[in-house]
Amino acid sequence: MKNITISDEAYNEFKEFLDENKVEGYNIRINLAGYACSGPAFNISVSQSTDSDITETINDINFIAEKTLIDEFGGFIILSSEENEGRGLSLRPVIAPEGGCGSCGGGCH
Repeated sequence: MKNITISDEAYNEFKEFLDENKVEGYNIRINLAGYACSGPAFNISVSQSTDSDITETINDINFIAEKTLIDEFGGFIILSSEENEGRGLSLRPVIAPEGGCGSCGGGCH
């Protein structure tokens, strides 16, 4: 089962971003940054894998995530700027969490 889905276009854009920022080794960890009104927020960092991680290599980028994140969210999809309607690269979970804006009292309108 694929844990990370990324198109060729998104891969090239993401790799260019890594190269522009002088990231070496291409070991990219997907983190849960916290929860907001609209659901979970994710970020990335440069990291090495541990025994509690799943690593998936796509071309020469190693995507790392804790097994619990993969189990909870079913993996991740990375979208290019174009695939994300011009709003830049995006990282989304495969399984959309329940809730949404209404889950915190409706202050997100």
